[in-house]
Amino acid sequence: MEEALDFETEEAGESTQPAQPQSGARSLDVLSVRRSRSVMSSVAATFRPGYIVDRRNDAVWFLALPFVAVVLALLAQEHIPGNGRALIALFITTPHHCATWLRVYGSPPELARHRVRLVLGPVLLIVFAYELTMLAPFALLLVVHLWDHQHSIMQQYGFSRVYDFKAETGAPSTPKFDLYFNWIFFVNMLVVAPLWTVYWVRLLHEWQVPLSTPSVLQIQQISWTLTIAYGVVYLGHIAWSMRRGYALNPLKYLFLLSSYFLWYYTSFATSYLLVFLLAHRIMHGTQYIVMVYFYNRNHVERGGGDSRLLNYLGKPGHVAAFVFVCALYALVFDLLTKIDERGFSFGSDIDLVSYSLITSFALTHYYFDSFIWKVRSPEVQHGL
Repeated sequence: MEEALDFETEEAGESTQPAQPQSGARSLDVLSVRRSRSVMSSVAATFRPGYIVDRRNDAVWFLALPFVAVVLALLAQEHIPGNGRALIALFITTPHHCATWLRVYGSPPELARHRVRLVLGPVLLIVFAYELTMLAPFALLLVVHLWDHQHSIMQQYGFSRVYDFKAETGAPSTPKFDLYFNWIFFVNMLVVAPLWTVYWVRLLHEWQVPLSTPSVLQIQQISWTLTIAYGVVYLGHIAWSMRRGYALNPLKYLFLLSSYFLWYYTSFATSYLLVFLLAHRIMHGTQYIVMVYFYNRNHVERGGGDSRLLNYLGKPGHVAAFVFVCALYALVFDLLTKIDERGFSFGSDIDLVSYSLITSFALTHYYFDSFIWKVRSPEVQHGL
C-alpha cells in the first residue's frame, strides 16, 4: 500500500512539474491583491471624510459656493451699479444675523445657559456703539472692521473644527495649528493685497506714522515670508499627524482652500471694497444660514426642547419657511434703518462708510457667535 502511494506521489509529482510556474504566478497575483488591499486600507485609515451636513450639501454650500461667489461678484462689478451691489450685500448679510437670533432666542435651553450674556450683551453693545458714534465715529469704524475680520476668521476655523469633529480626525494639536493657519493667512491678505494696503497705509498716515513705498514693500515681503514659512510648518504638522496614525479629513482642507481662494482672489482682483464684501458675504452668510438650519433641524429631531417656532422651522421640508423668516427680517431691517442706497459711490470715502454702515449692526451677532458655537460643548455636539 505504501509502495503504491509512493508511486502515485511520484507520478503526480512528474505530472505537476510543468504547472509549478503557473502556481507561482497565482501566488504572486494573490500577494499583489493583498498588498493592494493593504494600501487601500492604509489610505482609507489615513483619509477619513466627514461632512458638516452630507456629501451633496457640503459639495454645494461649502466647497463650490466660494468659486460661484467670486464669479457673481465679478459680474456684479461689471454690470450692477454700486448701490445695487450694496443692496445685494445687505440682503445677504442681515438674513444670517436672523439665523443667529433664531438659534439663541428660539431655544429655551440655549437662552437659559447664556441668559446674562444674551440679555445684557446687546444692551451694552448698543450703548457702546452709540457713544462711539457721538464721540469717536472713526474708532467705531475701526472696531467694526477689526471685529468683522476676527469673526470671519473664527467662522472658517469653526467650520474646520466641525469637519474634524464629524470625521473624528486630527491630532490633539491640530486645532491650534488650524487656528494659527487661519490667523496668519488672513492677516497676510490684509497686509499684502492692494485692496487692503490702501486702507492700512492711509490709517497709519492719519496716525502720523508715514511710510515710504520701500517700507510698505518691505513689510509686505516680511509678511509673505512668515506666511510661507508657516505654510511649510502646517504641511509638516499634517505629515507628522499621518506618521503618528492620526486620520485626516480631506474635506476640511478643500474647504479651507476654497475659502482662501475667494478672499485672496477678490482682494487682488478688485479695488472696490463692496465687491469683496459681496463675494465674502455670499460665502460667509450663506454657509452660516445652512449651518444654522441643519443644526436647528438636528436639535429638533433629537428633542432639544426648542420653541414652537423653531420646532416648526426645524422640521424637514420647512427650509422655505426658514429662508422666508430670514428674508423678512432683512426687509424689516432695511426699512427701519432707512438706508439710502443713492448715497453709495464707489471710488470715494463713502465706500468705506457704507461698508461699515452695513456691518456695524452685526456687533451683537459677532458677540453671540464668540460663545454659542464651542464645538467642545456637549450641547453644541448634540446639534451637530
